[in-house]
Amino acid sequence: MCGIIAYNGSDDAIPYLLDGIKNLEYRGYDSFGCALESDGGLTIKKDIGRIDDVINEYKLRDLSSKKAVFHTRWATHGGVEQKNAHPISDCTGRLAVAHNGIIENWTDLRDELSGHIIKSDTDTEVLAHIIENRLNAGDDLTSAVKFTFERINGSSSFVVIDTKTDNLVGVKKGSPLVLGLADKGNFISSDVPSFIKYTNKVVYLYDGDMVSVGKKDYEIVNLMGKDHTHDIATANLSSKDIDKGDYEHFMLKEIMEQPNLIKNLKDKEFKEVDEAAAVIRGASSVYIIGAGTSFHVARLGARVFRENGINAIPVQGHDLPSYKKVISDKDVFIIISQSGETADIINSMHIIKNNKKIGIINNEGSTLAKEVGIFIPVGAGPEKAVAATKTFTLSSFYIVLVAMAAVGKKDLAVNDINLLNVNLYNLFVPSVIDAVNAVAGKIKDLESIFLLGRDLDYVLALEGALKFKETTYIHAEAVDASTFKHGPLALISDKAYAISLVSEPLRTSMLSNLHEVKARRGNVIGISDTNSELFDMFIRTPEGGMFSFISQAIILQLLSYKTAVLKGIDMDHPRNLAKTVTVL
Repeated sequence: MCGIIAYNGSDDAIPYLLDGIKNLEYRGYDSFGCALESDGGLTIKKDIGRIDDVINEYKLRDLSSKKAVFHTRWATHGGVEQKNAHPISDCTGRLAVAHNGIIENWTDLRDELSGHIIKSDTDTEVLAHIIENRLNAGDDLTSAVKFTFERINGSSSFVVIDTKTDNLVGVKKGSPLVLGLADKGNFISSDVPSFIKYTNKVVYLYDGDMVSVGKKDYEIVNLMGKDHTHDIATANLSSKDIDKGDYEHFMLKEIMEQPNLIKNLKDKEFKEVDEAAAVIRGASSVYIIGAGTSFHVARLGARVFRENGINAIPVQGHDLPSYKKVISDKDVFIIISQSGETADIINSMHIIKNNKKIGIINNEGSTLAKEVGIFIPVGAGPEKAVAATKTFTLSSFYIVLVAMAAVGKKDLAVNDINLLNVNLYNLFVPSVIDAVNAVAGKIKDLESIFLLGRDLDYVLALEGALKFKETTYIHAEAVDASTFKHGPLALISDKAYAISLVSEPLRTSMLSNLHEVKARRGNVIGISDTNSELFDMFIRTPEGGMFSFISQAIILQLLSYKTAVLKGIDMDHPRNLAKTVTVL
């Protein structure tokens, strides 16, 4: 969703923030703007469209300021229009607000703003005018922001720049916000990668934190009365982690990083996994919570848990309230999240406040990472393409490892990841890449495709279908092949293409389903470790024991990527989508 980065310091803020806002593009946006202090006044430049286009149109590289805030907006309240782009100012132009979130009671608050000039259709504008009222009444900026925080409902993080106040003021409420500390100034941002080129010193904020950021110092007060410790952490990132390098797209870079990430697992001790396994052994049931790709990880993990005798239920974050009456204090919850800021999960956490919680999360300073008792870092590094790739494979590995450790089979799982490491190089040999390219060329003009699988392969089919929808705009439907004759078979004809995942132990049953597809002249694309006469086209995947699904996942990622390239789609920034869903 929306991205915010602000700087206050002794250097010129503009180069820092131009670079930083580009590193927040992955969050998804439809407009971009900035507010900067210069010559005692406030300059605001903003418009709809891509960041680079707005930069060039308004010659932003020619501007200069020591204090500024930049923002990318993903429209919620108010259409995609210049007037609704952020930052949004008060009536006088003294201050401006950049906001990420939704103010649920904004219409009531707007009705109270008699005498103000309303310039936009956004909920955000009420923040600027409420703060304006309090400043006119004699409050200082932090007092005005505190008052405003207490008036608004919903998840809303925001940053205020005020020409008559030396400091920037930011508030974290639901949506992500983090503080970066550099030698020549300080940052407030939605995410660490935006400023990692300039500093790796980070203070992770908690919900309700208000931070006042000066050029050299900062002060944090929790407006909800919570007593949190705000240690300075060192982010384990580098500028290389957020750069495309020699790759044309971030999605391809992130796909190709996976073999090394999996290789790095070889000598780990997995202490957090052992802690999680011990907690799970005492559980009545295990609920695994996720959204989008992370929910597919949850489904995959729940199947492995059940196959090993542990009752596990995958649940989408927004659906957790429907389980409220059946949850017991002995149930354990595993939270799966790339960002750790997924709104529908965060909004449901109060339901399980008394339960033991385990997090398999990629963002260590996130809201959800702070909510869990045992935090298992995914360790995939920044993932900037909207479509999840490496976070899916690493999160899937950890949920399987936790399940196996809980039943005393951790060593067996570690042996299989080593087997995958030995064979994974076969995934990127020329013959496989040529096969992927050939299939991409065949399906790129289709309006619809099927992805077929059974059991665990069906979960992979769901994830593959999501990748195709996100990146190629092809309607992709995952079908559990065991249910094919309960309706979907009616859609098979000579125009239908079925990408079919075939692996043990259900190879024979799956091939029987494919006979039914072929009998109706359907086209079969096989993804398997073994070819079959039923496959019209074939992509080979290497053996990896219980982790063979990782090879299948990577092939599906690569196939959707190659198809998007052939269609001329910017798969890093697909239409209508954002990387992190921080508002519902």
